[in-house]
Amino acid sequence: MVTGKIFKSYDVKNLKGDIMGGFTTAVVALPLALALGVASGAGAKAGLYSAIITGILSTLFGGTPAQVNGPTGAMTVVLIELYEKYGVEALFAAMVLAGVMQIAMGALKLGKYIHLIPHPVIVGFTNGIGFLIFIKMISYYKTGPVLAVITIFVMLIFPLITKKVPASLVALIVGTLLGTYILGGGEIVGEIPTGLPTLTIPVFRASQMGYIIKSAFALAMLGCIESLLASLVVDEMTGTKHRSNKELIGQGIGNTVSALFGSLIGTGAIVRSAVNVNAGGRTRLSGILHGLILLVLTLKFSQLASQIPLAVLGGILMGTAIKMVEYNTTREIAYASKKAGTVVIATTLLTIFTDLTVAVAIGTLLSMFSFVIKMGDVYLKKYEISCGDSIGKIVSYTIEGPLFFGVANAITSKLEIEAEDADIIVLNLMNMPVIDMSGAMALKNIKGLMEKNGKKLFFAGVKPNMVPMLEKLCILSEDELEFSKNRIGHVLNHVTGTAANM
Repeated sequence: MVTGKIFKSYDVKNLKGDIMGGFTTAVVALPLALALGVASGAGAKAGLYSAIITGILSTLFGGTPAQVNGPTGAMTVVLIELYEKYGVEALFAAMVLAGVMQIAMGALKLGKYIHLIPHPVIVGFTNGIGFLIFIKMISYYKTGPVLAVITIFVMLIFPLITKKVPASLVALIVGTLLGTYILGGGEIVGEIPTGLPTLTIPVFRASQMGYIIKSAFALAMLGCIESLLASLVVDEMTGTKHRSNKELIGQGIGNTVSALFGSLIGTGAIVRSAVNVNAGGRTRLSGILHGLILLVLTLKFSQLASQIPLAVLGGILMGTAIKMVEYNTTREIAYASKKAGTVVIATTLLTIFTDLTVAVAIGTLLSMFSFVIKMGDVYLKKYEISCGDSIGKIVSYTIEGPLFFGVANAITSKLEIEAEDADIIVLNLMNMPVIDMSGAMALKNIKGLMEKNGKKLFFAGVKPNMVPMLEKLCILSEDELEFSKNRIGHVLNHVTGTAANM
């Protein structure tokens, strides 16, 4: 039914580009899928079939047509830790649960909220994941240090020569040839089971459920974040608009099925998606072809892949990790805002030394706190009017900036002190864009305080969006409501005229 809809509306003019995109991304994905499968502890086959299954199903059911899906380094970091602590059973149980969580997130339409994670937090955890991958791969580096260094060198230098051929593929070929015929020695991938994967029902042990649920949530969140980031990149490159909730459902379906068949889970891969678009891929067919081409390569050439040195795969991932760290972006953020730079560094360190969910949660809280402090730069613009002793002292205050919980008490205290010698106070809200409940209660307290001290308080520039809250809190009466919407000049003229006739 889904495939019928896709091919019924398919535009043949995209066929050539989709074929090129599918083939090119399959070539790029092959060495990474191998390396990530081995690194996770589940084996090379788990990485390869992850790229195949998620590459087909997540693309088919997702909300970003030109996106390419598969295992990524970010996911693998969490998987390695889970495998090392609790073994392969817990690993697959957590992956299946993560896929189900992603389907639920999409069904509950939570996609738009994931986009709210601040950019400095995303940069920070991306940097942290890069460092973690590098650290985790040191054990593979030790199996052939010279070979690993050469592989890293090719990964970093070859793109400077040409970007037409994937650096990871060149590094894989060069490293394997050197390891097999010149340098020799060192561990290799070993036998890769042939044939298609079989359905495996995960085991959920009660003693491990707490950690499984925690890990599944981390995997689901990471997958959602990374996939939607990739979706934004594809949108920008193609001029299209992805459907975030549909994308999460597609990711969940692909990941659930992949884990049930003994493969790793994946995400929308930013680099592979960009390669696909640059090669001409524009529709779901490109991602599906990428998966099918990988399937053919896996079935036909698994024996060759079994001879790849582990040091080469480790070098490929170490090179990938070095390129993951966003050095320039981090420097730009820190230069533009010290507070945002602090959030990036804090999130990076938390990702390395705690875990991803803690890092994202604390990083987001730090960003919110930084934002509250910045928004707290609200000030009062004072304007005194001299009308003679018979009228008394009239002072107007313009509140510049939003009035919310972060500044409400400060504004109240400042007004209480500054308006002490005034007889009539006019509060101009024209330059106050928003107000929350704390801000509204502050205005109510100010009004009560002024009335208690025998002073008169008028409002000016009240915006329509503020009226319901101010009315319900009895800050403005029905008679005052319409009048308070007037501009400050009109209100001041009315106030001075009224005061003169008193």
